[in-house]
Amino acid sequence: MSTVFAMAGWRLEHLNAVWVAGSVASVVLAHVLVTTADWRLTLPYFFFTLLFYYGGNAAILRSDLPARAIARFGEQRAFRGYETLAGLMFLNQGLGVGCMAALHVPRWEQAVPAALVLAAGVALFAVGLVVKLWATLTVGVDAYYFRDMFLGRPLPTACNGGPYRFLPNPMYSVGQLQGYGYALLYGSLPGVVAAGAGHLLIYVFYLVAERPFVRRNYIVPRAVETIM
Repeated sequence: MSTVFAMAGWRLEHLNAVWVAGSVASVVLAHVLVTTADWRLTLPYFFFTLLFYYGGNAAILRSDLPARAIARFGEQRAFRGYETLAGLMFLNQGLGVGCMAALHVPRWEQAVPAALVLAAGVALFAVGLVVKLWATLTVGVDAYYFRDMFLGRPLPTACNGGPYRFLPNPMYSVGQLQGYGYALLYGSLPGVVAAGAGHLLIYVFYLVAERPFVRRNYIVPRAVETIM
């Protein structure tokens, strides 16, 4: 269960005051946006979540900020600080899709039978969640939180087991299907578009930040070519 919470953005054993306060503020804001369902408020927040998570992680992990933080605070404290920020990134990325799923385009959404949309939503959400959880359990939560990239060295948990035996990139491929599934469960076309935007950007992050690190540090990169 702790792994599921960690994937959502709460690493329970490492929570601190900043993490909790940021999480509460994020959830309250998302609740307001879902309740109002006003695209003029939701879209700016969604775009912020994209920039915060994908842009923020790429900027930090490609820079010398991790090395400078480690030199000043030591590995443990430096990573705990980044881990707090990463948790809030994960949380807001998910909340952003959730807020977009509260928006609707009735004319287009009603063109597809509701039963078919619901069935597709259940299937995609279940498959995506199971594969993503399986992959996280295989490589470990530290890898999910980019500990190897932050420290600049490979983790000993990397392996070719679990879903990595069948998929080269399970978290970034099949693991992302849960976002589409969630949107379909609410019958939301904007939610599907939001999930697609996140799916595209996680591959951009992979190409510009993660893959170069993997190729430099892992002899057999298959099992660690995705952390999400």
